[in-house]
Amino acid sequence: MQRIKRKFSDISENGDTVMDSSGDGLLRTEDGGEFKVTTRVLAERCPYFEALFHGDFGDGKDVLLKGINTETLEKILVYLYSGNIELNEENASNILIVADYLLIEALVQKSSSFALKEMTPTNCVPLFLAAWGIERLDIFNICHRFMVIHFQEVVSLYEEIGIIPLEALKTVLREKCLNVKDEKTVWNVIVRWIQFDLIDRLQFVPELLKYISFDDADTPLLDDVIDHNHLIKNKFCQELILSQLKDGDYLQKFRLFLKSNTTASRMPKNINVIFYRSTDTYRPDKNIYITFDEQTDYWQKIGSAENVPDYIIHHNRYIYLFTTSIPANFSLAFDLFDQKCLPMTPIYKSRKFYSVINLNGFIYIIGGIDEHSNPIEDIERFDPGTGKWQIITRMIPMSQSKAVDSNGYIYAIGCNEYAIKPKMMVQIFDPESDKWLIVSVPRIFKPEITAIQCRGRLYFLGYYLSFCQIMPGLEEYDPLTDTWFPMPYLPFIYRSAKAFVVKDVLIVHEENKTIDDCAPPVYWLPENRTWNILKTSSPLRKIYLSKICTITDPNVVKV
Repeated sequence: MQRIKRKFSDISENGDTVMDSSGDGLLRTEDGGEFKVTTRVLAERCPYFEALFHGDFGDGKDVLLKGINTETLEKILVYLYSGNIELNEENASNILIVADYLLIEALVQKSSSFALKEMTPTNCVPLFLAAWGIERLDIFNICHRFMVIHFQEVVSLYEEIGIIPLEALKTVLREKCLNVKDEKTVWNVIVRWIQFDLIDRLQFVPELLKYISFDDADTPLLDDVIDHNHLIKNKFCQELILSQLKDGDYLQKFRLFLKSNTTASRMPKNINVIFYRSTDTYRPDKNIYITFDEQTDYWQKIGSAENVPDYIIHHNRYIYLFTTSIPANFSLAFDLFDQKCLPMTPIYKSRKFYSVINLNGFIYIIGGIDEHSNPIEDIERFDPGTGKWQIITRMIPMSQSKAVDSNGYIYAIGCNEYAIKPKMMVQIFDPESDKWLIVSVPRIFKPEITAIQCRGRLYFLGYYLSFCQIMPGLEEYDPLTDTWFPMPYLPFIYRSAKAFVVKDVLIVHEENKTIDDCAPPVYWLPENRTWNILKTSSPLRKIYLSKICTITDPNVVKV
């Protein structure tokens, strides 16, 4: 083999010579490459070379680096001397592996970031294998998730599936959310993997059969598996087969055996529908997306909407959309199966700035104002089963009212319209008895209110005047004891405060994002009763752009 000699003089971008032209060390590769290097420079910039050249167990200054090819070593040496490296789709995985071996952490981060950003179904397997080999769990998890989501494309585009180690392959095949057209795809992958090294891998057929979801398999696939040579002519499957031949219908018993000893159905239990508005000034799109499973990392667009709704409520195959700044008669229902928006049945009394409650299988519309800005006292209830509205009861009219539900009751809070002096009022509706009750009111009068429920407590946010200053007032209500508790002031003044709850965490943010230098969102820690600022890196910083609805029956969704 012809030797390739390299010298690394005058290599830095700024023109400085980083080593003598002669060098005092030699690095060699198994494919014949030779590189004259300055051991002092490499030792300063790489822990591996420091130990190699200056450690107690160093190998001297003429070293053969096994498992590293000439091209990869050259690029890494350029990086160590100049800080620059040429990364592309073909070399990123190799550079990642070698950088990890040579303990160059900065290059590990650089190459992995590049590879993950450029990952496609055609190149994800090498990166997956690299992360598996160097045991980088963070990189492996991202690659693993990508392969699970794009599995159908990956196995159709990547020919060398057989090079994947058994344990690595099993981590993918066992995934309940593995994205496959049908289970025949999984069986074909198993066959391809076995045939890559047939003699040594036949022993793994019984084990790999466990990763086919025979609950999702049709009869032709079952027959194909049972009649395949990898089973019937495989000595490692004899015990598996003979155990089903004792009596009765062999084929039927074997089918039942396979179904009872393999992966369960791959249908996800939960998926999310996301209504998202873009921040693009020129294209303020309002799109509807569906997630692949209960996680929210991969979205697929399934429709669009005129507005991002204030309330989204799921019943069966429909998601009901309510945008309270427009009359309720224009509310829509998004059909998850046909993936289009349909007009809802008009309510009896159209209104704006109302509250919507989803309780016990019904949708309630409460409060709001009519076209003359008069508060509406009628409560209407929608039955998704019949598609009809019903006026059920009336409450004492309140202006600026908001409603939330807790423990099977509906709580409405606002300003009493009939009082000589405006004052707060809280009314409770019991759907069972169809009656309203009056309970205690907040300690401080707040003419504009935001209400939300979290961890069984109700939180009311509003503003009031104190010594000619606008102050944010928050109070916490315990429905079980009918008691109000004061809360610390918010650390910021929000022009248009909005509250939401994520995983039992109460978050307050600025709804009007057109305001320059708007205050950052904060979250409430009930354990120490303090407000804390959300970190800039938190994805919740932009959650105001979306509304998320969890679907517990994926069968109603067409994908």
